[in-house]
Amino acid sequence: MGLGNLAFAGLTTVYTRSAKMANEPLSIWRWARLISSVAFLLIWLRPVIPPWLSLTLSHLLLVVAWALEYGAYASLLDQRRNWRTPLVLLTGMAVVAQLVLHGMEVTRRVDLMYFSLVNSGFFAAMALLLLTNRQHGLLVRLMGVTNGVAGTLFLGRMMSLMGLDDLTHPTYQAFHITLFVVGYLIIIINGYGFLLLAKQNDDQVLREALADVAQAEAEQRQLLSLASHEFRTPAAMIRASLDSLKFLADTIPPAVTLRLDNIRQATQRLIHLANALIAQDRLRELRFGLMLQEADIHAVVSQVVERYAMPIVWRGLDQGRVMEMDADLLTIALHNLIDNALRYSTVLQPPEVRLQLMEGDVEITVADYGPGVPDAEKEVIFERFYRRDAGPGSGLGLSIVRTIARLHGGDVTVRDNIPQGAVFVIRLPLAMVKLLVE
Repeated sequence: MGLGNLAFAGLTTVYTRSAKMANEPLSIWRWARLISSVAFLLIWLRPVIPPWLSLTLSHLLLVVAWALEYGAYASLLDQRRNWRTPLVLLTGMAVVAQLVLHGMEVTRRVDLMYFSLVNSGFFAAMALLLLTNRQHGLLVRLMGVTNGVAGTLFLGRMMSLMGLDDLTHPTYQAFHITLFVVGYLIIIINGYGFLLLAKQNDDQVLREALADVAQAEAEQRQLLSLASHEFRTPAAMIRASLDSLKFLADTIPPAVTLRLDNIRQATQRLIHLANALIAQDRLRELRFGLMLQEADIHAVVSQVVERYAMPIVWRGLDQGRVMEMDADLLTIALHNLIDNALRYSTVLQPPEVRLQLMEGDVEITVADYGPGVPDAEKEVIFERFYRRDAGPGSGLGLSIVRTIARLHGGDVTVRDNIPQGAVFVIRLPLAMVKLLVE
């Protein structure tokens, strides 16, 4: 029993150091195990050491150990009652009474009767504490039962001693042996049980901390999403106003024109960043699946194109087509492609957006007349955070487009434009498309 308590004290030390966090219940319980291990080892060494040291000191140490164990349970189970002061007073009284009996040089029988009564009281108190707790389930109740059994055995030994003078009597020996055997089993059950309870409490604290972090992150995302939506609309209005000033280019001084170009570039950057943030926020929610609804693909693409004040060549279908899609995500993908195309476009060479039916699929193309994409980069440009140069952009736009296309069962590719530039193609399956009825 001494070595068993010492082993659990060692396990508790290893656990607390590996956890790297303060744990008051484990600290109290570790001291209880250390003190009880010393007490049991003193009892084991009784044949070779003075009786007052082996019995009186071991009994005093066990009283302190059981008091600490009660304190560990009370602290672990979050008992909000003020248990510390009464526990200290009762333990002090028990220790003083034990010392008085030692000073009176009472017989070993009387000493064992008192010791059994005190232990019975401590184990009964621990059993009551554990069995009345309803928050930790079956494990706590099992430990409560084991402590109740220990208290009952101590009480039985005390009652047997009341009518016996001979400590070698078979009745007393039966209680004595049973008490130590059952006590060893209780040490094992309560030892592992307490460590499991401490681990469960640490896990609960961690879950609560993670929940707080998740809540804070959700609030930050909500604020960022709201700000992104709010920024995009006025930025688009500013860009439209700047684009309209191009018609007054002959009357605007060159210095002002330069400043207007700088403002236009900054505005375009703000719009692109807002679109990327909105897309990232929307894509985080895809663990719940696409929000598919029937919508007219021609109308969806047309509405996106019409939001741009700069000239864009738009070639749609002769008739509307309805298909199941996540219109919000497709809108985000189109914004990313058109924003990229506008970087390499001029009034004389605007980007071209085309919607057509191709071999049973819907094909959306966005063409520009910029430098194009080298063959070696036609696949890697869709990877997350890939950037061809140090220019504006976060490297997220095209990866977002590919993610959205693949979620719809399609894909996005890029090919060369003739005579120069690039054509980005979103191809979606036409399986759910229906002809609009007039």
